[in-house]
Amino acid sequence: MTGSKKILVTGSNGQLGKEIQRICSTLTGYEFIFLSKSDMPINQFELVRHIFNTLKPAYCINCAAYTAVDKAEEERDLAFEINGEAVGVLAAICSENETKFIHISTDYVFEGNGTQPYVETDETSSINTYGASKLKGEEEAFRYNPETIIIRTSWVYSEFGNNFVKTMLRLMKDKNSISVVNDQFGSPTYAADLASVIFSIIQFPEWKPGIYHFSNEGVITWFDFAT
Repeated sequence: MTGSKKILVTGSNGQLGKEIQRICSTLTGYEFIFLSKSDMPINQFELVRHIFNTLKPAYCINCAAYTAVDKAEEERDLAFEINGEAVGVLAAICSENETKFIHISTDYVFEGNGTQPYVETDETSSINTYGASKLKGEEEAFRYNPETIIIRTSWVYSEFGNNFVKTMLRLMKDKNSISVVNDQFGSPTYAADLASVIFSIIQFPEWKPGIYHFSNEGVITWFDFAT
């Protein structure tokens, strides 16, 4: 693969990282480097800088994140360190190395009581620690690297990692009945489709720096999703 542009994927053991690994052969002319949390904890800044200085990737897809929404209320400092501060440092290191930074964010940056799908220009107002930490990451990314591309997504699912679909399947095996809320609406996103969008960003330079929203089409409740 001499001469191929390198794409560094952080958080490669998560569901999006795994989907990128599964379909990466469809993106020819690039060398993928997959680093898990144990390979490169993004909050160990000197290690991150050393890896980037050594590998010199052309692109960095940041799938690494603190994703335990409820637990973040108890581990606020850790959530902000990983989802906020570390994202800013990663963005800065990408800028230093002329690496295109693609960062994955979330609909949790909004308060979630809207009646219409959120658009990129809507005002953010997170209502929990997880959302606030991800919003901080967005702000830090643009602060240190204005060339960043951020993709906000929602209700991500796949056969890999931890997600709502797999949780429901497990509970259905263990219990005769389960309770699921029927008053929260959203758009599920298949991780492989999100990976394909990221590949499009890499292939086509008309994608400009900024924030983009992506989810699959349609709106359902958590109850509908479960059934």
